[in-house]
Amino acid sequence: MPAHPWTNERRVQRFEHMPWLFNAEATPAEKRAQLAHQRALGNETGSRFGPRCYVARSAFVGGESGGGLVLGADGFVAAHAYVTGPVRLGDHSTINPFATLRGSITGGSGVRIGAYACLVGFNHGFADPDIPVYRQPCTSRGITLGDDVWIGAHATVVDGVAVGSHVVIAAGAVVTKSVPDYAIVGGNPARVIRLRKPPALPMPPRSRAPSSLESRLEHFGGRVAEQLDQLIGRYQTRSRLAGGVAWRNEPGGRLRIRPWCDAVEIAAMFGRVPPGLAPAEWITRLRDFQDSASGLVPEHAFEDAHHNGPLVPPEDPARAARYNTMALHYALECLGSSLARPVKNAAVLRRAPLLRHLALLPWKTNAWGAGDWIDTYATCLLANAVHFRHRPPLAALFNWLDARCDPSTGIWGSPTGDKRLLLPVNGFYRLTRGTYAQFGRPLPHPEAAMDVVMTHSRDRAYFTAAEENACNVLDVVHPFWLCLKQTDRRRAEAEAWVARRLPRVLRAWVNDRGFDFQIERRRPSLQGTEMWLSIVWLMADLLGLSSAAGYRPRGVHRPESPGKGLV
Repeated sequence: MPAHPWTNERRVQRFEHMPWLFNAEATPAEKRAQLAHQRALGNETGSRFGPRCYVARSAFVGGESGGGLVLGADGFVAAHAYVTGPVRLGDHSTINPFATLRGSITGGSGVRIGAYACLVGFNHGFADPDIPVYRQPCTSRGITLGDDVWIGAHATVVDGVAVGSHVVIAAGAVVTKSVPDYAIVGGNPARVIRLRKPPALPMPPRSRAPSSLESRLEHFGGRVAEQLDQLIGRYQTRSRLAGGVAWRNEPGGRLRIRPWCDAVEIAAMFGRVPPGLAPAEWITRLRDFQDSASGLVPEHAFEDAHHNGPLVPPEDPARAARYNTMALHYALECLGSSLARPVKNAAVLRRAPLLRHLALLPWKTNAWGAGDWIDTYATCLLANAVHFRHRPPLAALFNWLDARCDPSTGIWGSPTGDKRLLLPVNGFYRLTRGTYAQFGRPLPHPEAAMDVVMTHSRDRAYFTAAEENACNVLDVVHPFWLCLKQTDRRRAEAEAWVARRLPRVLRAWVNDRGFDFQIERRRPSLQGTEMWLSIVWLMADLLGLSSAAGYRPRGVHRPESPGKGLV
């Protein structure tokens, strides 16, 4: 494209104030300079930017390492914006000229922040009148924004506010209280002017079924949102070796790393941070779990204030450390932060030793174990690449996987006599979730994979109302969801399978406690709650109804592909 007749300085000003023009009109040299600017910001502040982003040089983007700006694909930061993190916004999110975003701010996709808007996710203490305000400690509850939020020019949003999805905040509004989905708010203090969409009707008595599955999903999502803080609080306990507070998977259970991560991911689905700790405290505690030498996250020797003795070590400490590292990465991602240091084990495994290790994985006898290793390894590669600028052997990994996928089955690994397709289908879910789904790569043989997963879904040893658990159902639902992005093969059968189960899953919710991992037992846990909430959303998305749920999976089961473009 020929250069614009304006001077170079004028071109810079034009892009900085109208950044939506940059990708269409910028020269290759200007695009290279912009990417170099983004890399420099990443090195200085820990900020990360998705594909096709633009950041004005006149904008200030600050924050300590791991606490800068995280901006999804197709976003921009315009002229003279002031952004100090941790600030995290999803795809298609934009910060217009002279806007201010400070403190802990987490938003979904499609967040549009108008010129001169001010969002401050912290506050000065002023409780003691005998101490000057500037000497009193700051507090931070953070600001959360849903998907599809438009914040008008000169609007202000204060600390502790949660803004729902599909919200419009009028120009000049001062938002001091949380805003429901689909609301239009304005004024000082802001109030709801009207709703863009009527609220879901209350759940009818049990004798009258809701009129549609969509209304059930709307009611379910609203009920979970109302109970969220109390639910997560049920799994909180005191621990002398965890800074005074910790989380357990179920009441009376031993202390582990994973419940911390599940609590964060459950809250993040609704654009929130779990109760019990401020956002900055959550980040600090989670980052402290990572081993300074290896970068892995072993099970820590918590001492439970309600039990005698330390943590019972896991049966396989190496696998536990890999899985904990993956889970911690996702939890910190939900909080707009990152692991404190790279994962050394993933960083040192270069192309040749990687290929040797892949060949030695137990594909024939334990395809689940092989998929588990690849899932955790690929996630650590992603963390190293995005946060620490490593150049992992991703091309070698995907070339090997593409070549070894059986074209007749579309999966890796073999059935076993006693468990039939359970292990290879579970391995397929774990492998593809950590690789093809996360990195936005097409599956090698999705049609054949649909046939195999559909066959497994009819195995009554695993799929009856009494036997179904979150792992087995997720092993089917996620592959359906992923394969059907590339093919329509057996779509009607997959949708029917999901539609039969989804109402039963919604009925299994236990008020203020969540979901049981094995759904019919009704003994809820954090793990069961995180997994089934994600499964409900994936099922609803397969049926075209996910927007009715009012939440979106974050962390391990997020539907986005943050590694797209890295391979």
